[in-house]
Amino acid sequence: MAFESLWQARQDGLLDQISFDEMVKAYKKGVAKGILKVMAKMGISTLQSYKGAQIFEAVGLADEIIKKCFPGTASRVQGVNFDILVNEVRRRHELGYPKDNPNNVEVLPNPGDFHWRHGGDSHMWDPETISDLQLAARNNNEDSYWKFANYANDQTTKDSTLRGLLKFKYSKKPLDLEEVEPEKEIVKRFATGAMSLGSISTEAHESLAIAMNKLGGKSNTGEGGKTPSGLSH
Repeated sequence: MAFESLWQARQDGLLDQISFDEMVKAYKKGVAKGILKVMAKMGISTLQSYKGAQIFEAVGLADEIIKKCFPGTASRVQGVNFDILVNEVRRRHELGYPKDNPNNVEVLPNPGDFHWRHGGDSHMWDPETISDLQLAARNNNEDSYWKFANYANDQTTKDSTLRGLLKFKYSKKPLDLEEVEPEKEIVKRFATGAMSLGSISTEAHESLAIAMNKLGGKSNTGEGGKTPSGLSH
């Protein structure tokens, strides 16, 4: 499909400066460079180890697309089908090339795909959460913090994450407390994300390390390591 698109682009005069063979060669080189760059970040040492590793899965695609275009790929949550994709392509094309007056294209709307926009897509970081968090941090205001936390947990998480759409399935018969693992043992399996010193503030980096050490969990300091003074905590 990629080579056919290149051929068609050359036929349409969009890429007629170079030959088709040169286009294919440049495309292969660019794709290989991009793939190798991503593979290098995965931490898998050899090319052979990638074969059949299934280190990825599709998100947001229905089974009809998976079966036709990506057979064998895991898709656990389903999503859009071909009809939705076709309508989305048509909608975007109409925005750029309106039928009424193609010479008078207005400013394209911002649907808020990447940043919050009024009337756009939902985001976990929106004006309300940011405002409450800043008030809590600047004024050491506990009420503002809990307002931020409750809104983030009850509203934005439900709209923006898969886990927000799930609910706990409770048993009708509760367990005896003696069969329940104590909290102090559960927290020993906690681990922080790999965040290097410099990617976050020194204060945040040290606070996470101290907290995990006190809980008995694991503090993943990332590639940047940690300061020698933090080893004594």
